[in-house]
Amino acid sequence: MRISTLGVFNRYLSNITKYQNKIERYSNELSSGKKIFQPSDAPVDNSRALQLKSLAKEIDGYMHNIDLASNSMSIAETSLKNVSEAALDARVDIVQLLNTGILDSEDANMFKDYLQNVRDYIISQSNVRIGSNYLFGGEDSKTVPFDKNGFYRGSSVEVSVPVAKATEVVTKFNGKNYLSTTQSGILGNEKQKIGLVKAIDDIIAIIEDGEIYKLHGKNSELGYASVNDALISSAETNGTVTINYNGTTISVNYDSDTADAINPSTLQELVDAINNDPANNGNIIAYTFTDKDGIERLGFTGKETNKDIKVTITGDLQNHLGSFKHVLNEFDEGFDGVDRHRGMIGVQEQLIDNLKEQHDNFKVNYNELASKFEDSDYAEAIVNLEKAKTTYQATLASFMQNKELSLLKYFTPS
Repeated sequence: MRISTLGVFNRYLSNITKYQNKIERYSNELSSGKKIFQPSDAPVDNSRALQLKSLAKEIDGYMHNIDLASNSMSIAETSLKNVSEAALDARVDIVQLLNTGILDSEDANMFKDYLQNVRDYIISQSNVRIGSNYLFGGEDSKTVPFDKNGFYRGSSVEVSVPVAKATEVVTKFNGKNYLSTTQSGILGNEKQKIGLVKAIDDIIAIIEDGEIYKLHGKNSELGYASVNDALISSAETNGTVTINYNGTTISVNYDSDTADAINPSTLQELVDAINNDPANNGNIIAYTFTDKDGIERLGFTGKETNKDIKVTITGDLQNHLGSFKHVLNEFDEGFDGVDRHRGMIGVQEQLIDNLKEQHDNFKVNYNELASKFEDSDYAEAIVNLEKAKTTYQATLASFMQNKELSLLKYFTPS
């Protein structure tokens, strides 16, 4: 088979161009430090490098969220710490008050002012914010979470951000939980109030009431607008209030009929019926007091304040009064709830600290692996460049020699 002169020329020209491109490529590789300039240069390596870069970028997003979460958690934890410390200091004085009572009106006013400052401080710490965003309002971060009376106005839905695959942490907290609120008010219009604030308000209200013995009683969570309001509606179920104290048991039936005098049907009638019961003999004292929110609450205490009193209610009156608690127990429940949720934030802070360190390590590894696929091996690139140069020069020399032997001498490669 005969090979034409033009075919030989084209073959030489193709090889010369090929090695010119290789020289250019390896020269660029050495100057840039990269071995992939377009996907077709190394499709598999390019795909792997892109995947690793995507993972590194995903980690950048997690790291940004971790920084935001860390800031929110740090401020929230500090606020709860401040609440706990203020409450712990106040508890010492409350216990002393329960043990020794109040000497005179001057002491009473001083103690009231102190407690008022503590409860206001707790509310202010509960309304902490970053910029214009309140931390303890849940997703409703623009509304002040707690009003001046300690009632929660925020959302129960929290805001979380992803900090790793399938892992999220809270950055806007449900203040109802973290400030350990308790129900307060009237059935049907009850609200959630900071437990510590409610306990402090109850102490202040009883001091203002002037009958300090009520501090040793068990007080209802909820109450009525007036002591003369019906205990229950005609559609609700009648029942019995039973009080057990130091061997004395009193049971009083109640109903909704305010027209008859057979059974008590108002809060005041219930109190009178218990205090005047023949089996009582002054051992059990039933009372009412008006709390700081204007609600008439029911309470029971015994002649000897160091002995426990148990209240059992059947029928729908239980819904109207809620549970009965000593004011110190109410205070301690609020304190424990705040401290427990403070600990929960601490656990989350430790989690994101560990994740941050882990993400840093992963990102370094991903970038190093991507670099191995993309970056040039200088020693290999130099060898390839020298090979390309040698082959190019040999091809060019061969072309120059052979074109003298044929019509190729009339062609000049571009």
